[in-house]
Amino acid sequence: MNNLKVVKVKFLYFVFLTSLCLLNEAVAAEKASELSAKELKTVGQMIRASEDTLINIRIDSDSYVEQGLSSSGPWEKTPVCFPSTAYFKNISSDQMRIDFHGNVARWENGAAPYIEQSYSVSFDGVMGMRKNISTFHSGKCFDRHSGRISQEKPVELGSSWYDKTTGVYASLFFHYRGAPKPFPKRFSTHFEAAADPNYYLSLLVSSDPNYLGIKPTVKFKVIHQKLGEVECLKAAYIGVDGSFREEWWLDPNRGYALLKYASVGIDPNGNEQIKSLIDVTNLKKVAENVWWPMEAYFVERPREVGKPWNRIVYQASNIVANDPKFDETVFNLEFPKGYRIHDEIAGKTYIVDANSITN
Repeated sequence: MNNLKVVKVKFLYFVFLTSLCLLNEAVAAEKASELSAKELKTVGQMIRASEDTLINIRIDSDSYVEQGLSSSGPWEKTPVCFPSTAYFKNISSDQMRIDFHGNVARWENGAAPYIEQSYSVSFDGVMGMRKNISTFHSGKCFDRHSGRISQEKPVELGSSWYDKTTGVYASLFFHYRGAPKPFPKRFSTHFEAAADPNYYLSLLVSSDPNYLGIKPTVKFKVIHQKLGEVECLKAAYIGVDGSFREEWWLDPNRGYALLKYASVGIDPNGNEQIKSLIDVTNLKKVAENVWWPMEAYFVERPREVGKPWNRIVYQASNIVANDPKFDETVFNLEFPKGYRIHDEIAGKTYIVDANSITN
């Protein structure tokens, strides 16, 4: 019996040593695959060069919403959908437009469960415009031949929801276009600044001296890692307190295009909680150094307990990038005759091609 106990102890000790060795090897392998400061800067410059190649783009897509019980589903398709055509100028520009071709949305506290609307929103860098075309609900059509002009960008053009339905949130070209000042609206900045942990703090201090002396709360780490059969660069933002992390998987062979994204929170008990996910399942080369997502899935955690998870399914039908004949007047909406326009800049309301003007 004693011999049996000795054998068991030796076996457990062997298992412990083997596990420890494997763990050390894994840690060593990860450190060995981690990019050096020089490599990070080089990759950042390559991503920036790719970002700079995008001059203009048009995206025709059909997106819809599914709901499920968890981040992994199972998923059930809802009537909510967003067929659209989107136009964007280069990565550093605010010039953009989205035409919604009968998008169906939930109508909270409305006369029907869903409402269907066709309308266009644009921003030309100076003023925002909205053209309402028609509205359907309860089997009835309500023409909304009206428009609005303001100094503000229409809310749809600054919404992460619509960034997903048009696919731009799955592309590193526009992934950070909504970043608040003073942060650059470029993903490449992460790599270029990774060698300098104080880079982002220096940006904050330049805009607000109150940040002086504050220690970094995140660290940026990049390693080589496979995603399925694809050799990727995995970039991660990690909270120094271990409370969260954000991860991006990029394909170096396709212009460092995004293949996957995950935002994960860690609760006080050490349990991981998915906040949001992106899976890009189809990429297409639409211009030199421009690989655009043709299909992607966006999973969002519900804001309230007991509510279902949402998954936006984005599917592009046509992409035109770097069109030499791109007409920038597309960012100025034309209002047909008979439209009632509320011009907040001029402080008046009028009917197009009519003499009556209300101040």
